[in-house]
Amino acid sequence: MNPEIEALLRLSVNFPSPPGVAMHIIELAQDPEIELGKVAKALSMDSALSSKILRIANSPLYAQRRKSENLRQALVVLGLNSTLTLALSFSLVKSLRGAKTNGLDYKLYWRRALLCATAARALSDFLHHTSGEEIFLAALLQDVGMLALDQALPDLYRDLEALQQDHAALAEYETTRLQVDHAYVGGWMMHNWHLPERLHSAVSHSHTLQQAFTTDPRQIFERCVALSGPIADLFLQEPQQRQFAETALRAERGLGLDNMAFGQVLGTIASMIPETEAIFDSELLSKQHPDLILEQARDVLMLRSLHALREISTLRGALEQASRGAAQGEETRRDALTGLYNRAYLERVLGDEFDHAARHKWPLSVAFVDLDDFKKVNESFGPQAGDRVLQAAACILRSNTRETDLIARYDGEQFIVVLPATDAQTAQSICERILTTFRNTGHAMGSQHADVTVSIGCATHNVQTNFSNQGDLVVAAHQALRTAKLRGRNRSVPFSRQAAASI
Repeated sequence: MNPEIEALLRLSVNFPSPPGVAMHIIELAQDPEIELGKVAKALSMDSALSSKILRIANSPLYAQRRKSENLRQALVVLGLNSTLTLALSFSLVKSLRGAKTNGLDYKLYWRRALLCATAARALSDFLHHTSGEEIFLAALLQDVGMLALDQALPDLYRDLEALQQDHAALAEYETTRLQVDHAYVGGWMMHNWHLPERLHSAVSHSHTLQQAFTTDPRQIFERCVALSGPIADLFLQEPQQRQFAETALRAERGLGLDNMAFGQVLGTIASMIPETEAIFDSELLSKQHPDLILEQARDVLMLRSLHALREISTLRGALEQASRGAAQGEETRRDALTGLYNRAYLERVLGDEFDHAARHKWPLSVAFVDLDDFKKVNESFGPQAGDRVLQAAACILRSNTRETDLIARYDGEQFIVVLPATDAQTAQSICERILTTFRNTGHAMGSQHADVTVSIGCATHNVQTNFSNQGDLVVAAHQALRTAKLRGRNRSVPFSRQAAASI
């Protein structure tokens, strides 16, 4: 850093620094022998801070069946490290908000900081990262260098209201004038505050998002923080300025999230905003309702997904045309009883779908559906009744899936649904819809009535859960189905390697 800038930062009268309670939290976090009681005692000395910890333990972010009635119960829910990190977040926000503004738009600054933190937390949760609270804190503090620069150089941001709306352009302006940007200054501050090294590193690199996929937890930590800024801007900017497609592409290259997954993350962020606003006593969205922003996101993001689905339809149409050319009629591809595709045709098409998914790097999901207690239907009401149930099942599957999905009768009362270009979360939603419809559908058997439920196992081939071939994908879906059966049937279970290993 320029020595003159560093000297100004150190000498600035209003240089933001952690308050006493924050410094005490930092000290506690560095104690390897820290005990729950000691943390509870420290937090209880600040009633506002302890009430925030209690509130967040009871918030939808940590949905618990049993409400935390006191600070100790909240600590159990959150865990010691998470509690200390969240307490530090609340304490630093309270302290830094007290600084006097010069040229910086403080309202915009804090709206963006809290949206960044919310976005980073949503990303970390989606990716199942174990350090969600630390990622939240790093994202919250990633622009703290702006606060320090505003104090040290009162004219730096003066008369730059328009430029402050464009974060990348503002960082370029800082670099041109100071030879460093606020991310570098923020990292320097983290180091001087003796915060953990990975917080210092994430803040320093918050303007750099690597574009090569990785499974390294540290890299994912930094990338969640780096991507949180562009995502926050999607919620802050005017509709015509939002770069949904560009940001989605960065999410795909940097974190392996396809368009559908990225859209789901945006939806999660929108659902978290009210709670974040309540906890930090802030208004994050001043003009538009989150639903309007999500609607625009869907319009943009679905363009690529629709392109993928259209390509799937084209490829499948070409395959069927080739089948007809080889004198294989419709009757050779269909199950006579249900009208669904048969197993032979399924296996041929599934192989092509798997190849297309690998080539185009889109996800592929398979749901394995089995009718519960189907033999009892045959035994109680006869084979014809069983056939009617199978035909009704086929209708339910068709009505709850999409035109591009492929449904086949696999064996007896078992069915397979192939869901192209479909991530795990979307596939699970479709499975739950199928499950609910089965639960709510009754079957009249003369004067009697039969309720038929299903068990469903679902597996997804994607960057996070990779399978060698389509056969392994089907086996994984079947293993998830077995797990559903073992858990009591009448449920849908996504594939888990850990659960499969215990069967």
